[in-house]
Amino acid sequence: MTGFNIGNADIVYILIVYVSSAIPWAYYIGKLRLNSDIRNYGDKNPGTVNVFRAGSITWGFIASFFEITKSGLPIYFFLSNYSIDQFTMIIFVIASLFGHGFSPFLKFKGGKSLAVTAGTWLAITKFEAFYIITPCLAIMKLIQKNDAITVTVAFSSLGIYLLFRNPSNFSTNSLLIGILFNLLFIIFKHRKEYKKKMAFRFKLK
Repeated sequence: MTGFNIGNADIVYILIVYVSSAIPWAYYIGKLRLNSDIRNYGDKNPGTVNVFRAGSITWGFIASFFEITKSGLPIYFFLSNYSIDQFTMIIFVIASLFGHGFSPFLKFKGGKSLAVTAGTWLAITKFEAFYIITPCLAIMKLIQKNDAITVTVAFSSLGIYLLFRNPSNFSTNSLLIGILFNLLFIIFKHRKEYKKKMAFRFKLK
């Protein structure tokens, strides 16, 4: 990392990422378009899956788009147009997670941070993360039923990929710090699901 100095402009960028990530689009779509509090469905989480559960495939996909891009677009814009150092980039990750996971718009309650994680890392890696995480998600989903384990293993695959791709690169090391923090945040948000055992979709002999 190049240093730990954050300028005034960086603070503004971080605040924009935080506020944008904190907007609970899925919750608002449920309220405004489905006349329903999506937190009454499924896992009681104000996330996109519960928009689908509330009964709308169309609005579920629309919610997914907004939930992913609310962190992805500002981060991608700042990284593409301004000189953002590695430390500030890590703060972007933290700001997006805390904005979504403890949203001030929902009395500091929030979702499990999966969509915002996707948006953040698609932006940081310039979509490279998609080709690493997606196959792993599909494989894990096919072989076992515990979603907490699925997302943990799939997201961990991005860190493993970066580690082997260029282990001595400073930028890579910074990315790994961000991934580790993000992974711990996901584990915290899924702590209840980890109490369930891994359930395979086929019987092992």
